[in-house]
This record gives sequence, C-alpha cells and structure tokens, in this order.
Amino acid sequence: MDDFLYGIHPLCEAFAAGRREIRRLYVSNRRGTKGIKTILERARIKGIPIQHKPSNFFQSRFGDSAHQGVAAQVGGLPLADESAILKKAERDAALPLILALDGIVDPQNLGSIVRTALAMGVHGIIFPKARSAPLSPAVSKASAGAMEHMLFSRVPNLVSVLQRLKKAGLWVVGAHAASEQLVDQFDFNVGLVLVIGGEGKGIRPLVRKTCDCLVTIPQETEVDSLNAAVAAAIVMYEVRRQRRSGENA
Repeated sequence: MDDFLYGIHPLCEAFAAGRREIRRLYVSNRRGTKGIKTILERARIKGIPIQHKPSNFFQSRFGDSAHQGVAAQVGGLPLADESAILKKAERDAALPLILALDGIVDPQNLGSIVRTALAMGVHGIIFPKARSAPLSPAVSKASAGAMEHMLFSRVPNLVSVLQRLKKAGLWVVGAHAASEQLVDQFDFNVGLVLVIGGEGKGIRPLVRKTCDCLVTIPQETEVDSLNAAVAAAIVMYEVRRQRRSGENA
C-alpha cells in the first residue's frame, strides 16, 4: 500500500537506502531548490515524476507537520525476520544487538528510539503487531530518516520470538525501573536482545518473565522522570560503551 514520506531528511535517506519504491515526488510551488537539490537530482536520474503543488496540498495532507515543502508517494518499507537481523550481525562481524519494543505507541518516541538505535549499532528492531506505533511517515520524520536504514520485524507474538532468540544463544535483558541490577554493572559483552517497554505500563509481565535479566538506570531521585526513548538511549549507550571498551582493551 502506498504511503507518503515528507521532509528533507526522510526523503534523502529513503533515496540513499534504496529499500522502497519512490513513485512520485511533490514539491511546493513556493519551494526553491535550496536544501532539496540532491532529492531532485536523484528523482530525475531515476525517472521519478516530479509535480509542483500549491501549499494547501501539503497542509491538507500533513497539517502542521514540518514537511518543508517536499513529499513523495512511496511503497511500503520492507520488513525482515529475526534470522535476517542475525545475519546482519554476522556480516558486521559483531555481537548481535537487537532491540525489542513492547508497547511503544507514540510515533515521536519510536522515531527517537530508531534514530538512537541506528547510531548505536543496533542490528534490528522487533515489535509486536498489536500495541505498537506503525512505521509511519511521522516515525520516519521523527527519526530524521534513520527508519529508512533500520531492519524491522513485526511479529504476532513477541514472547515466542524472544524464546527463539534465547535458544539461538542470545541474552534477553529488559529495562525495568524496579530492578535492583544497575545497568552499568551488567556485562553486555554477549549477544543481546534489549527489551524496552512502553511509557506508564513498562514491559508486560509475560515479556518481563521471559527476560534473562532486568536492569535499571540509577537516578538521583525516586521520581521516574525518564521516558521510554531516553531510557532506551541510555541503555543502548551503555551497551555500546562496554563493547567499545572491550575492543580497545
């Protein structure tokens, strides 16, 4: 099913990634070529039709979103499975690092998590079909286009996938505020699935039970002031820090 991507970064990254079909490019009549020259050049090279539209075309479809006067009609982002994600880690000659998201429903949070995950070397993201934000244009925009490069696996049963990954030799570690295991005292130099729960409810009980270990982020106050995206970023950075320290030892 066709979708619309909007904004300079998502479109630049969609062209760069080359993972989905770009069928038509729309540019505002008021938009000059500054900032979108690369997008226009790539569209012309690929023979993609370019249409100039009035500003109300963008307003009616994207509202007050920062569309920056450029959008594209695109095909869906292809999905993967856990085996494809593990193969990517193998190609990278790296310990697997997979993110499992349980109940992330806010597109801004999901986009922020995806952006950090790409920067921190995550090989793929797994999320359930239910109780999850879809991979929408808003997510691509919030991720600054990082979504276009990440491998995603949308699964009917998150617990079943986690159990299969455990059998494949990966550790499943959940971020849970009530844990007594501090995140900076856990050894992340293992093949890893990092589970992040949604805001408010956190990781669901059955998913939490499936985890091999739960870790928490030490805070100076008892007030839980970290949203899901920030918590995910802190834990992913700790994984990256430890692994880099091990490589340089």
